[in-house]
Amino acid sequence: MNSTNKNSSIPLFLALVSTLGLLIPASFSLTNDVFAQQNNSTSGDGVNLQPNIDVENVFNTKTMTLGNNVKNLVILIPNEGHHAAGEDNEARFLDQHFVPENAVVNTGTTVQWFNGDAGHERTIDVKDTDGTTSLFNTGEIVDSQASTPFTFSNPGVFNYEAEGDPGVTMTGSVTVENIQSPVTPSSSSASTATASNSSNIDTVGILMVPTQDIDEYIAQITGAGITVDNTYDFKDLRGGQEGTGDTQTLIVWTTGSKDLSGTLSFLSGLSSDLPYS
Repeated sequence: MNSTNKNSSIPLFLALVSTLGLLIPASFSLTNDVFAQQNNSTSGDGVNLQPNIDVENVFNTKTMTLGNNVKNLVILIPNEGHHAAGEDNEARFLDQHFVPENAVVNTGTTVQWFNGDAGHERTIDVKDTDGTTSLFNTGEIVDSQASTPFTFSNPGVFNYEAEGDPGVTMTGSVTVENIQSPVTPSSSSASTATASNSSNIDTVGILMVPTQDIDEYIAQITGAGITVDNTYDFKDLRGGQEGTGDTQTLIVWTTGSKDLSGTLSFLSGLSSDLPYS
């Protein structure tokens, strides 16, 4: 079909719609070539609201989007994330101050920060949507412990920060939206022994462990009644250290209808035994 025939087909289509008394949804736009449906999966701010807790995606985009069934998010403060980029001797494991560095959550979601930065304390200050007023301060979080929780009750973008090495400010954000869809288990979780428990997800978190002992860590986590939803192995920036090898694994863990304090207590014990320094 030549371009003249393509163009002439549009008024014919409109005439047919008018004759039949049909309405064209606002989400459809007409072009010279196709009748294309626009993508309605984003908010007014352009934030993708399709829930996604795939940790490879988190690694690559630094973003995790939760569903409206998730009530709790535990953000990881990764080991050595307080170092600056471009140091002569690279100390970071990955290029994120927090994992996820940018979280998109449903209104009413409670967030905690888990300090996986061995031998360091962190204090996180959450700014209000004006970017200057302090909305919440965690106080000092010792390593292998979780912060006090904070519930984000109002929509908006809330940036937060913590001091790292001298001259390094660690930054992250929580975007709060009215998300319409639930998050579902990743397909990889179907192979785990606790996959059936993932149908009722209300808590999501991330942990980093050395890949060389991944089977042992997964056995411990699932043995504690925590679901390993999905994992991602990556070559760390520092090229490894004694006891860890040069490949690390990010784990997305989930629970449903399980006491969060008990889960965090277990993860504290696991984290304190990791060979990071």
